[in-house]
Amino acid sequence: MRRELRRKTEEFLSRGGEIKKHRAGETGEPADKPRSRTVFVSGEPRQSRTYVNDVVSRLDSRKQKKAAAKAVTLRKRPVKKIIYDDFGEPLREVWSQD
Repeated sequence: MRRELRRKTEEFLSRGGEIKKHRAGETGEPADKPRSRTVFVSGEPRQSRTYVNDVVSRLDSRKQKKAAAKAVTLRKRPVKKIIYDDFGEPLREVWSQD
């Protein structure tokens, strides 16, 4: 499906077609004509839309802040060290904060 779409896009561009980029919230309707009424009208007032890109970027920034805070608050755990005698035999276990 992707290859087919890519092929059709390249064919369109090779025939002189043009792809225009628009900002979020822009409409394709002409500015000099009044906007047509939508088919899906309900009795409720229109709600403002939240763009997904803005929401995702805010969530990602919160995740990064939490990850950084946890890295700073990590505490060192005690480590068990074994003390050996001159012959390599274990004598005792010692817990160290190193």
